[in-house]
Amino acid sequence: MTTTDEAVIWMRPEATGRGRAPGYTRAQIARAAIVIADAEGLEAVTMRRVAKDIGAGPMSLYRYVRTKEELHLLMANEVVGPLEEWIGPENSDLATTLSQLARTTRRQVLAHPWWAQIVAASTLVGPKWIEIIEGATARLGGLSLEIDEMMEIPATVRTFALGYAQNEARRGRAGAETEMTQWGPYISTLIDSGNYPYLRRIIADARGPHEHDPDAHFERALARLVTGLCAPFGR
Repeated sequence: MTTTDEAVIWMRPEATGRGRAPGYTRAQIARAAIVIADAEGLEAVTMRRVAKDIGAGPMSLYRYVRTKEELHLLMANEVVGPLEEWIGPENSDLATTLSQLARTTRRQVLAHPWWAQIVAASTLVGPKWIEIIEGATARLGGLSLEIDEMMEIPATVRTFALGYAQNEARRGRAGAETEMTQWGPYISTLIDSGNYPYLRRIIADARGPHEHDPDAHFERALARLVTGLCAPFGR
């Protein structure tokens, strides 16, 4: 029976508790699963498939990871890099911290699209992610904010970057040009009706829908968001 202090995988030791050292580490198992997810998507990651790829017996993986959900958490934690990569050096100002958090979140999702699915399903996806939440929140510690406000500011940036990158990855897979080709005749009828003047301006004048530099588009949107979030603090 699983006790309360065993419910979270990181509260259990790596060893199996059966008097012998484990043949694999959690990191090895997670890395094998990551290779599968990067190539084929999260749906392709099963306990049986990962066991096969590392050369283990079909049921032996359960000695190390009890459920597929635990495996997902190991994967999500494994690909998270160092704290400074996410929020910048310790002496970074608030705008730099928030911008770094957004940029790294975007890079993470574009490199591992499945990662966003796991983060969306579980707020605390592992020790490394908890360190990032702690570090980002701590950067607001000297601003005399309530703890809810301290949580909400970096959370707003993370949510923006996650959503932006997911949409970017989806459009990259679907092909924006193909999508516009399919919708083009319909959009034309709406513009010709005269009832959608701003849609006409979006199609005719806006840079965003036609821009081939996603980095520039992201940076403009991020700058607006960070400027607004930092404005009350004069940062």
